[in-house]
Amino acid sequence: PKGVTLRPLSYSYLLEVTDTINHRPRKIMGYTTPAERLQEELADLQAA
Repeated sequence: PKGVTLRPLSYSYLLEVTDTINHRPRKIMGYTTPAERLQEELADLQAA
């Protein structure tokens, strides 16, 4: 939430949380994960 400090949280914990979020399928993305979509976009950019 806004105004809450992240200082008490360890860097490894924050990485774990972001990894969990980025590997969760999203209905809006056709049940692919944000990580999968990022890889697709990067592959498209390299092919262009």
